[in-house]
Amino acid sequence: MAARPERVLILGGARSGKSRLALRMVDEAGLPAIFCATGVPVDEEMRSRILRHQKERPPHFTTVETPYGFSPLEALELAGKAVLVDCVSFLVSNILLEEEDGERAYGRTVKEFGALFTRQEKEGFFLVLVSNEVGLGVVPDSRLGREFRDLLGRVNQWLAERAHRVYFVVAGIPWQLR
Repeated sequence: MAARPERVLILGGARSGKSRLALRMVDEAGLPAIFCATGVPVDEEMRSRILRHQKERPPHFTTVETPYGFSPLEALELAGKAVLVDCVSFLVSNILLEEEDGERAYGRTVKEFGALFTRQEKEGFFLVLVSNEVGLGVVPDSRLGREFRDLLGRVNQWLAERAHRVYFVVAGIPWQLR
């Protein structure tokens, strides 16, 4: 089966079911799948979270660690495959912590995704992006927390503008926004 050169963005809160929806979409595409893992196991809780996600992932997925960008994908053939990035939020957080500046982090993040989208258009692969919607809650009490919330909101908007389909998942129920 040929890959659909389609780009899907799935947004939702923590434990909303967004990853489950993304896995289902990729599985239903019937294509060889690459999972771009963006989490960094900085503590025991994060290690447990990553392990839980690994167990939920179908065994035929190839996992590639992409916590700071997509250069690890350069050695892989993506044409005719499905690529799942889960999740954008960790990638943005990791880049923000490295850059220590919201504007530089935004520029670097959109550059990473821009290059991935250009490659998708050239090679033709199905791309699913998962990200947290963090703008619906309370205002974070730290400067870094507010900077992350604002940065991720801007990145999500940038991604949504370039996605063919956009979903918002609440309590396991996906709402198609576009």
